[in-house]
Amino acid sequence: MAEYTLDDLDRAIIGELEQDGRRAFREIARTVDTSEATVRQRVKRLQEHGILRILAFADPQQHRGSQLCLTLIKVEPKHYDAAVEILTAMDEVTYLSTVMGRADLCIEVLCRDNTELWNFLRQKVESIPGVSGTESMTVLKVHKLRYGAPVR
Repeated sequence: MAEYTLDDLDRAIIGELEQDGRRAFREIARTVDTSEATVRQRVKRLQEHGILRILAFADPQQHRGSQLCLTLIKVEPKHYDAAVEILTAMDEVTYLSTVMGRADLCIEVLCRDNTELWNFLRQKVESIPGVSGTESMTVLKVHKLRYGAPVR
């Protein structure tokens, strides 16, 4: 698929959807000064190119009996791609990114409880070939949760 370059209208539409992913295209069109058909077509194109996904996000702290954890992972360079692939396939991993600093990867993990979290980290993550170390931080309280670009 050809690379897609965002323009100002795409950014404006994305900004509106970041505020409310269920917002009607008609309302977005009025706000960004274009037609509803244009908004619909742009959203479809952004989704097809993997730039935009509209989904619901439930706060893990509101789910009784769930444990959220951030884990930094150090990976030997020759095993990096395989480790990313393995972690991506794990249901417990809700977020995965490459980072710079004392670790190579950062994952967000959601488990039912501390026992499940412990088993996941020790049995699954640390057994991935090339993983040379982990550092985990249990999330006690989320003070701000927002995905997307800063509001302008």
